[in-house]
Amino acid sequence: MSSLRDLDPAVDRLPPDVRGRLVELDRLRDVWTANQRRRPSHQWPAHRARLFRRHILALHRLRGTLPVSEQTAERLVVDGFDSDNTLDAALREQLAAEEHTLISLAEASRTGERLSSAYLDEAARSLTGQSTPGLGERLAAVLADLAATPTHPVVRAALGYLAAEEAQRELGAEERFPRGTDPLAWAVASVALMRANHPPLIADHRAVAMQLPWPPAASSPDRHLPLIALFAELQIAVLRGELSWTVPERDDPAEYGQALARTVYRRLLEYLRQRAPALSMVLRQLDPASSARVTSGDSTELGEHRNRVELAADRALLARTHPSWWVCLEATCTNSTLRLLLTVQGVGAPATGVLAVTADALVDSPRGIEDALDLAPTDCVTLLSSDSADERWPEVAALTDEAISRAVDRLTSVMA
Repeated sequence: MSSLRDLDPAVDRLPPDVRGRLVELDRLRDVWTANQRRRPSHQWPAHRARLFRRHILALHRLRGTLPVSEQTAERLVVDGFDSDNTLDAALREQLAAEEHTLISLAEASRTGERLSSAYLDEAARSLTGQSTPGLGERLAAVLADLAATPTHPVVRAALGYLAAEEAQRELGAEERFPRGTDPLAWAVASVALMRANHPPLIADHRAVAMQLPWPPAASSPDRHLPLIALFAELQIAVLRGELSWTVPERDDPAEYGQALARTVYRRLLEYLRQRAPALSMVLRQLDPASSARVTSGDSTELGEHRNRVELAADRALLARTHPSWWVCLEATCTNSTLRLLLTVQGVGAPATGVLAVTADALVDSPRGIEDALDLAPTDCVTLLSSDSADERWPEVAALTDEAISRAVDRLTSVMA
């Protein structure tokens, strides 16, 4: 991989926090692999197509080339790019071509088909909109080098991303995309993962924009580390999401993982109850009549919260239909109300033993109802039934604290 040979692929020399996330990812992938074997093959294409559409739209949003709202984008993810006639015809054709290419790469990775130079040339042209002589041959060599590199698949993906960027730069391809949004580099990284029996790499505009220092220093020997950290988080989100797709019923008890879920739920409830009085004191400085209260329940008691819990599941790439336990912090000040929801959701049906802790918040004010957090799929805590609640609680508490801080900031900003 030419100049990328200065990058150390050894997992044991990665920063401790990155190594830890890769260990968590591997544990989740073990569950995903067992779950995958039980899923009828005909269920995968439609689910994967939706993931690819989400990925394509995320990159376009990062480039500023997606002239639609979040709600319309979500509808395009679910129903397809042909479902909205308001899209410019040329853009719709481009999006469809990108989807076709990613699906083709995924199928070739699944079957082990050799990706020829000619095939990769055509894939690159479809994704980037330009033909670069010699690029297919260079990418074929990159993929061969990656396959021979003894390291974690996520590390290979990061190296592949940088190698694809470098190949285009050295071969004189026109730089059409802002750093971090090159669809070909993302596709090469995704192929590296899929060839190792991982799900594809799915970008999210919030996670990419917030977590990566674009552009990385071109000569830094650590320039692959931010990519490894980001790709690990994105892979955890996709693994968790694919686990939530329904599989045929089997004999595993429905209680699988629910003991941990209830423990975390009770801790969340107590944690918010402890935080509510301090929040009330702060808000009363703005409005003596302000109040804060905490309510809770399970998936049979969602009531007015159902839509927000389902939207939080959508953002985390989760199916909506699984058991959940929720805690709501509701704060009212002057003429505005904040509702913060934290949900512990079972992942998969029947139960897989995987849980997801998600957050959602809205502010209802005279100027309307608005999302108070704008979270990415990576803004979620994934738990396994074998986890200790004590060991994983700091992550849940950190997610809760961050959600409270951002939600209260939004509440006070709309009151200003």
